[in-house]
Amino acid sequence: MVVLGALVAAMTATSGLLMLLEPGPTVQTPGVALTSIDRGQPSDKPQDKLFSTPAVQVPWKSIVIHDSRTPQGSANTMHQVHQQLGRGGLGYHFVIDNGPSEDNGKIEVGFRWSSQAPGDFFDAQTGAWPDAIGICLIGDGDQGRFTEAQLRQVVWLVQQLQQRYGITKDSIYAQVGTRTAASSFPDAWFRQQLLNN
Repeated sequence: MVVLGALVAAMTATSGLLMLLEPGPTVQTPGVALTSIDRGQPSDKPQDKLFSTPAVQVPWKSIVIHDSRTPQGSANTMHQVHQQLGRGGLGYHFVIDNGPSEDNGKIEVGFRWSSQAPGDFFDAQTGAWPDAIGICLIGDGDQGRFTEAQLRQVVWLVQQLQQRYGITKDSIYAQVGTRTAASSFPDAWFRQQLLNN
C-alpha cells in the first residue's frame, strides 16, 4: 500500500508539473530576479556577474547538482513549481537551460544566490543541504541526454565556485537521475574536469 500510494503521488505530481510546463504566454513572476551568464563574448567577464553578490560571505562547503526531471523548463518555470510547493520560490541557486538554441547552456542565477540565502532542495538520503550551492540542470537524467552546452557550462560553473570558495572535489555531488536507473549524466567524465582543491 505504501509503494502504491507513493507511485500514485509521484504520477500526480509529475502530471501537474507537466501541465505547468506546457508552453503558454510568458509571465514575469514578481519578486524573482534572474540574471543569465552569457559566456559567448571573450571580452566579457562572466565571473563578474557570478560573484556580484552582496558582501555577506556564506561558508559554502559543497555543491549539489540535480536534474529538473522534466524535458524542458527554465528558472522561471521551476520558480513557479517551487512556489506552489510552498518552498518560497526557486530552491536552487543556479539553473542551466537546455534549449532552444539561444538558451541552450544558459546559466540563470536565482534570487537565493543573489541574496546568498540557503537553497531549498532536498535529498531523501541526506536531508537538507543548508551549506550547499544548488545547481539544477533542466532535463531528466533517466529519460534523455543533457546537451553538450549544458555539460560545458556546469563544468565551468562548478570550477568557478570551487576556486572562489575552496570547495573540494569530494564535496561535489551529482545527484542526477534515480539511483535505480542508469543516468545519462556522464559522472566519470564530470569528475575528471573538477579541480583538485
